[in-house]
Amino acid sequence: MPLSWNEIRSRALAFSKEWAGEVREHAEAKTFWDQFFNVFGLSRRLVASFEEPVRGLSGSYGFIDLFWKGTLLAEHKSRGKDLSKAHAQAIDYIQSLAREGRSDELPHYVIVSDFARIALHDLEEGTTHEFPLAEFHQHVNRFGFIPGYKQHKLEPEDPINIRAVQIMGDLHDALEAGGYSGHELERLLVRILFCLFAEDTGIFERESFKLYLEDHTKPDGSDLGPQLAQLFQVLNTPKERRQKNLREELAELPYVNGELYAEALHFAAFNHSMRGTLLACTRFDWSRISPAVFGALFQAVLEPRERRQIGAHYTSERDILKLLGPLFLDDIKAELERAGRDRKKLQTLHDRIATMRLLDPACGCGNFLVISYR
Repeated sequence: MPLSWNEIRSRALAFSKEWAGEVREHAEAKTFWDQFFNVFGLSRRLVASFEEPVRGLSGSYGFIDLFWKGTLLAEHKSRGKDLSKAHAQAIDYIQSLAREGRSDELPHYVIVSDFARIALHDLEEGTTHEFPLAEFHQHVNRFGFIPGYKQHKLEPEDPINIRAVQIMGDLHDALEAGGYSGHELERLLVRILFCLFAEDTGIFERESFKLYLEDHTKPDGSDLGPQLAQLFQVLNTPKERRQKNLREELAELPYVNGELYAEALHFAAFNHSMRGTLLACTRFDWSRISPAVFGALFQAVLEPRERRQIGAHYTSERDILKLLGPLFLDDIKAELERAGRDRKKLQTLHDRIATMRLLDPACGCGNFLVISYR
């Protein structure tokens, strides 16, 4: 039976006081984590290991500071070090685990610490909670997964999470095994991703992509490639230039500019299983996508050589926001505050935002641009 929350808070307060002045990562980090787990009445040795080896892109091994398979990955730095770098390193390790086929070991949570601060990242929810060590006792409920307390969350739909990325990876691998590979494969997946996102965010009619696949493709998947090609062609054509005898569900789709669908691709050959995998992707709520998490994990789907070619290097949301603040967000927030309820000033600000253009010349998975837009 887990400890009571009062007991856990008492232990957390004592833990914070004991570690208040520690600075040495290599000398004391392991003891720190052993005692951290003890706060929750759990022996670290029963669930988690230190220095878990994982092979990186270069072929050399890195070592995860602390790893609880399927639940938690922790990275520790010396006091004063940048926790965002520790988080980025943790995401790199997660990508490596995915590349090694260790999907069942992918963690739900990442914790990073420098003794002075602790940051908890929920990868499935896309949330981060960072606080000083001295306030640990005020945040222990967020770590309820450690002692085994059930996390209560209201989720009307299955949220986009690591499993959705794994399914996309399965689709990628199946297409590649069938001989559909390289640039065309990656382009196809990006187009499909846009459709999944669009039908859950109001760009398309709700479930229009899902219903198109279910109603107008054969169960064996044999005509799925040509049907997708027609769909993409329609999306690339302004409404006034579309053929008059298109099916209504195609004719009503919006025009998607930006040339996402402009390039002509060879048809991809699907089978029954691959069609089922694609339909499984439509059952997630893609409107709840976290670019900072998904962008990193989606890289594990891409073939490493191709990823290097397009420069798809993951940048954390925290680091992106550090740049966006002084670049334009701080100014916009200040102008919004000055405008108050003045309709004319608000319209001026709206018009200004509508004319803004942002460029990411090293765009890989698009984290910078999507977070900027959001």
